[in-house]
Amino acid sequence: MVSRKVVASLLVVYVAAMLAGQTEGYLAFFTRSDIERMQERERNKAQKKSLMLQKRSEGGDVTELSAESVAEGEIVTLTAPGETSMRHSSGQLEKYQHVLKELLTEMLLDAQNVN
Repeated sequence: MVSRKVVASLLVVYVAAMLAGQTEGYLAFFTRSDIERMQERERNKAQKKSLMLQKRSEGGDVTELSAESVAEGEIVTLTAPGETSMRHSSGQLEKYQHVLKELLTEMLLDAQNVN
């Protein structure tokens, strides 16, 4: 017959696996400094792209744009409409339903005020 220790350890592993399946979190494969470096690179790329679009919309030459032209902490305004998206499971939608409704109504009111 199987010992009680083996059964207890299998039960603990099973419960841990079930709890891990129910959580909405994730395990980080990167260190905090890696994540910060990646975010900084993404910000720099977005700033460069925004500046290129701005130059293009002004009729300027895009080839004149260099990395030195992007100042640290500079505020960049978008010249083209942006798009955001979110993906949620049905459980998350039920859990955050009220907050999402508030955000959508706020965005719609802002859009109506702009027009």
